[in-house]
Amino acid sequence: MSADAQVGLGWTGRIMQALQAVCTLVLVNLLFAAGVVVGLGVLGIMPASVAATTVLLHGAGDDDGGAGTVRRFVRAYRASFVRANLTGIPFLIAAALLAADAVVLPRLDGPLAAVLTVLTSVTALAVLLMWIVCVTLLVRYRDAPLAVLRYALPLVFSTPLTGVGVLVVLVAFAVIAAVFPVVISLVGASLPLALVAHMIDRRLQAIDARRPDDADNPY
Repeated sequence: MSADAQVGLGWTGRIMQALQAVCTLVLVNLLFAAGVVVGLGVLGIMPASVAATTVLLHGAGDDDGGAGTVRRFVRAYRASFVRANLTGIPFLIAAALLAADAVVLPRLDGPLAAVLTVLTSVTALAVLLMWIVCVTLLVRYRDAPLAVLRYALPLVFSTPLTGVGVLVVLVAFAVIAAVFPVVISLVGASLPLALVAHMIDRRLQAIDARRPDDADNPY
């Protein structure tokens, strides 16, 4: 049933829409996990994130329900595999360095340890924010990895309100997941990704609207 037909049903239609949205989030979460496994972990995170964001931002592309969602995810995963992984190389390096810091920091003490802990936490949040921006850019545009990275860096610093909003959403979801761990298994990746990707995509739409001649290539 189409969205317009569901709305025409009144409150029952709205309930059906809500249930359909929840089912989509659960399905995308499962597809994301499968995509990570297919890519052997390291090579699966970026394309799975791009494919999941594609479905969450643009839907299944037809009225075939779950089957349409799976097909669109698989198409996006295959199409973005190389480009997404090339874009993700700096984030793999950053993740390795942050993991090394996480191992070393507990062995330190005193003011130096406190300062390094704060710096590491801020760096981790900045890397996470830029990663989400890059994933959204990969979905919205079709430019080369270097162009995506070059545009993502100034975008993160030029839109502080969007960045704060993204971080608030992530922290809020982390708190909810800590209280209700079952949320992680159901929508642990899809729900926060859907919320923050929509926030960033709306910001990109506003930027494109101010320069329509360059909307297809903002770099």
